Amino acid sequence: MKSYKILIDKYKDQNKIAFVLGAGQSLYDAYMDYRWKDIHKYVVISVNSSIIIMPWKKGKPDDRYWISNDALCMRWTWFEDVIKAKCIKIVRNSWLKHKKKIKGFLIFKPRPTSEGVVRPGDRGLCFCSSVPSSIDLSLQMNNKLIFLLGVDQHNLGGHSHFWELLDRKYRPRQLQPAQGPYNQQKKVFPINNLAYKALAGFAEYKKARIYNCSLLSKVDVFEKISLDYMWKLIKKYEKKKIYNS
Repeated sequence: MKSYKILIDKYKDQNKIAFVLGAGQSLYDAYMDYRWKDIHKYVVISVNSSIIIMPWKKGKPDDRYWISNDALCMRWTWFEDVIKAKCIKIVRNSWLKHKKKIKGFLIFKPRPTSEGVVRPGDRGLCFCSSVPSSIDLSLQMNNKLIFLLGVDQHNLGGHSHFWELLDRKYRPRQLQPAQGPYNQQKKVFPINNLAYKALAGFAEYKKARIYNCSLLSKVDVFEKISLDYMWKLIKKYEKKKIYNS
């Protein structure tokens, strides 16, 4: 199977804007925003269950990506959306035991972040969760302005995932046990935060900016902004690109 490395520097010198879509509760607010469809003008990296709101059953896969660390996602009904999606799919090498089910997917190996730093020459993607992997991928592809949606690390009002707020008929189901209780899920948050710290340094090295577009997010490493301010920044950034061209 092919390595994710074919994507490194894909957008070099293009000053691309990218969205990384986690599955946290705040993604629902972004999804219900009247400007939602406009994110698909840019590079979009869907993480795990966020695939269910991606309009990717048709079209070209060029700037569309789906990524996961966790092979247990194959136990969810939404994994069928992954299979059908017209996008580039990337998974961790722990998935190789399922290679007959993931033909055409790209493979990555995890790279170390235990020291809270990323060495630019290392190959592989941050782990142990899929959002750090997605941010790392976006930086390695050389996107310059990266917006995080649905990256919360909290349980608000009894909900930790955006799809819990959807109409019941649109919510995914577990076909087999795939997700532990929230108290178990949050044990990985300190590990994620170490990876985020490393990625913040990597972003500085790559001369890229990362914004977390959830003001209530517990992920404090990246500057937090509102959705309204996000769109203002995009407009300002694109205007600057035009003037500099």
